[in-house]
Amino acid sequence: MSRHARKVAPHADHGAHTGAPVTHSAAARVASLAIIFWLNQAHAGGNADDCEGPTVDCVAIGRWNFSVALGAGVRTNPLVNGEDIPLVVIPQFSYYGKRFFIDNLDLGFTLAERGDNTFNLIATPGYDRVYFYRSDLQNLFLGFPNVSAASRPILESPDTPGATKVSPPKPRITYLAGPEWTFKYGPVSGQLDLLRDATGQNSGDEIRGALGTPLLKSKGTLSASIGFTWKSTATVNYYYRVPGFYSGSAAFDPFIRLGYTLPLSSKWRFNTFAEYERLGHGIADSPIVAEHSVATVFAGAIYAF
Repeated sequence: MSRHARKVAPHADHGAHTGAPVTHSAAARVASLAIIFWLNQAHAGGNADDCEGPTVDCVAIGRWNFSVALGAGVRTNPLVNGEDIPLVVIPQFSYYGKRFFIDNLDLGFTLAERGDNTFNLIATPGYDRVYFYRSDLQNLFLGFPNVSAASRPILESPDTPGATKVSPPKPRITYLAGPEWTFKYGPVSGQLDLLRDATGQNSGDEIRGALGTPLLKSKGTLSASIGFTWKSTATVNYYYRVPGFYSGSAAFDPFIRLGYTLPLSSKWRFNTFAEYERLGHGIADSPIVAEHSVATVFAGAIYAF
């Protein structure tokens, strides 16, 4: 691989995260932030050794990268009385060194690269907090945070006369850390993360995985990906337990995404995507959760500075 440019590695996120159907985020995104995955879609791709210089598929080593997406979209909020998250202005930034990298709120260190396989250590925010606090930093990268934490409503189960009102949990910011394996096999890119709470808030675990591939390439690229996030009982209860009413269990959340990217110029590209995530029973059965799924759609233009 060139020492002057580096191929952007696949990374899933939720919740999110780049040019191939799988990216360093959201994963969210999969989690974590899955949106960042699609918005950066033109930046990932093939074998890291194909990177011979700064292009739309590569980023220069040792240089900051900034972009902003302008458009219209929404991510639904599954909580009772939860307000959907608008997607209007979505800033993004990244830095890739020879081994250390920053991708929005994710931090990472590359341990080894072997052909189409890359092994990293990463730290990434716990995603579910975005549903409880519109002021959460992750919502800055998803849209305008326009509701303060102090104005969070009392949750009440819908369509239940005389339902008991409960105060929602107040989860703090958490960071998950652990090993990550990204790989490429033919046109398919993949990622597997084994993560554990590193902030001591819940001592929970998450496993995030994703596979993605381009479906059609012409002037633009149509891509698809499937993946999942598995959350341990400790993680689920940190966000969705209601003392005296409900204690959850481990949850398996699968998702599917479709996205399309079209370069418009050297600085601008059009991007649209849609994602559907099904919440596992451990989350969906909580009395503070009204919907069993989360949907995300966005269409707009991205400007790279």
